[in-house]
Amino acid sequence: MVKICGLKNTTEAGWVAKSGADFAGMVVFFPKSKRNIMIETAKELIAEFGKCKTVKTVAVTVTPTDEQIAEIEAAGFDYLQYHGRLSDEQLAGINIPVIKAFNVKDVSDIKRFAEHDKVAGFVFDANDPGSGKGFDYSVLESVRGEIQTAESAGKFVLLAGGLGPDNVAEALRSTGFKGADTSSGVENEDGTGKSEEKIYRFVSEARLS
Repeated sequence: MVKICGLKNTTEAGWVAKSGADFAGMVVFFPKSKRNIMIETAKELIAEFGKCKTVKTVAVTVTPTDEQIAEIEAAGFDYLQYHGRLSDEQLAGINIPVIKAFNVKDVSDIKRFAEHDKVAGFVFDANDPGSGKGFDYSVLESVRGEIQTAESAGKFVLLAGGLGPDNVAEALRSTGFKGADTSSGVENEDGTGKSEEKIYRFVSEARLS
């Protein structure tokens, strides 16, 4: 599975829709991120993906409040991906599938979610998500059993952190992961947004692994 994250406008959404990616991520309710968009903008992108009906939309956020979760659901997102923490009660109350994102420092938390009914998948990222920095994959060995348990339970697992068209295939081969997630890795060199060519190449290379 392949996820392109940090989309900000309908042009980028159109490229992802044509690329063959499985997921399209939009950062919401996290103004610290330069890729953060307003929920009304997110609705426009969701409508764009509704035309192709093959790409699932993902709200990407950090420790969302109950009110923010409700807005994400009302906007029409297919999945909610969160970094940080939610209480058991909050997690149980979410009405769409959840993707739990882990940073290097909290990978052991997968033990709590490996067989959780609400959690559909996982993203393993670097300490500073969205920075374009990678991490030492050996840290994943400590939770290899839990990852296999999650996959056996039908959950998907995505590798993130410093991935781009030139290194994603090798990263997937070396870790044994079957899915990849990128944001900065498919952006223009000048930081002005996503690159159509890089999006297409990333999806193609990820499929080759």
